[in-house]
Amino acid sequence: MRSQKAMLVLVLLLAVAVSACLPQPTFRSEEFLDDQSLLTNEPCEPPCWNGITPGETLWSDAVQIIEDDAQFAGFQTNTEGGVIQGAWQKAGTSQYCCQMVADTDTSPVRFIFVALSPEIVVDEVLDHYGEPPYVAPFQFTDAEALIQLVYPDEPLVVFALVGEPSSSLLANSEIVAALYLSQQEMETILEVSELRAWAGYQPYAAYEEGTPVITPIATVTPAEG
Repeated sequence: MRSQKAMLVLVLLLAVAVSACLPQPTFRSEEFLDDQSLLTNEPCEPPCWNGITPGETLWSDAVQIIEDDAQFAGFQTNTEGGVIQGAWQKAGTSQYCCQMVADTDTSPVRFIFVALSPEIVVDEVLDHYGEPPYVAPFQFTDAEALIQLVYPDEPLVVFALVGEPSSSLLANSEIVAALYLSQQEMETILEVSELRAWAGYQPYAAYEEGTPVITPIATVTPAEG
């Protein structure tokens, strides 16, 4: 088992760490990144984002790409949790939009999280990528419930903002974040996460109460002695 696997049990909820930087945690902000690359595939297709491919691009090269890009500012790193993490802002804002993680500063990036300004809707994502095999409901605050669209083959997770938990996922529900992963990280998600099957536009509660089609793989603790 990888030493950081425990951290990835909730990797789909990585946004919690990013939003914790905000005075008022929220998934919806005009100050998050203006980015249409989910639909344009420019300058590269998922899991590549902005020239950085999780599982391939070295941390040092990824940092250079971020620091050289005028649309970003405030890049900072820390090594909490035994990994190296970087976070940055959209230039001209005070909110952290983005985060990437690697094992060490000489390793490839493992995943990139990008919080997005609400410019893309679910129907556009489905038109581009097709229906996701899996989804994961997640209530972030009392007023913000999300459905995470999981695309293992890309590998990619797209966050759709439903609204209050009593609301429904709709064709025009806003996309507020994306998680770009190495194939190994996606395989970990499929091992340690609880995922529902895609069932179309449904109330959030229907997904929350639905039967998972993927459940965490049980691990056996060796007997002592």
